[in-house]
Amino acid sequence: MRYIDLQPLLCKKNSWRNTKELWRDPTLRNDFRNYGFNKCWYTEVSLLGQDAPIDHWRPKGKIVQFENHNYNVPLSKCGYDWLMNDPSNYRVCCIYANRKTGNGGKGNYFPLASGSPYLTNGGHQVEVPLLLDPCNENDVKLISFLGDKVVSSSTDSIDKVRVEVSAKIYNMIDPYIEAGRRKVWDEVEKTLAEYESEDISETVCIRRLTDYTSRDSQFSACAIACINSMASDDIKDQLDLTL
Repeated sequence: MRYIDLQPLLCKKNSWRNTKELWRDPTLRNDFRNYGFNKCWYTEVSLLGQDAPIDHWRPKGKIVQFENHNYNVPLSKCGYDWLMNDPSNYRVCCIYANRKTGNGGKGNYFPLASGSPYLTNGGHQVEVPLLLDPCNENDVKLISFLGDKVVSSSTDSIDKVRVEVSAKIYNMIDPYIEAGRRKVWDEVEKTLAEYESEDISETVCIRRLTDYTSRDSQFSACAIACINSMASDDIKDQLDLTL
């Protein structure tokens, strides 16, 4: 998961049609897709050759309880319907993250922390979501990777729960997605080993790592995690490792 700053994208709102189902507007869908480098904002899976669903981060129709976690019970049948046509509530996702697939899929889940207040239409309550938001810079920093596994970069107990819940709901633990991350991790590890053994030059090493960490590459956050845990400071200093 990489940070997506929504504000520049929302400045394009005048080019989107004002319809009852704004998220279906082809121009909006294309703008959101391109802005996220044609990748799922949750899993970083490439959307090449597949549809790019616009996900309502806070569900628009109803809300279903996830496991035993708290959720906005008063909205269980209507969801956050007033945010239906609010593009600040839109995220681009892959089918794995959007639909119930295997043991994951976002569906209508939106779990909250225990004791969280409930957001209402026109209210000012501040909910505490358990789902990590790719459009929240602090949230993105909480999730990291070790090989193909999703791990928390925080020792705080609530942060760990948020990472665990997000990994399940966004289907980051799907075997195919794990295999994709493992391939990237192994390639980065191999590049670093070849550099240390002087089988490749520093120039080649930096070029490869720059490709792996590029925002348009699949699982680039996993590549960054591998570099941060294994690379020497002289290598890290030459790369943009900002999530």
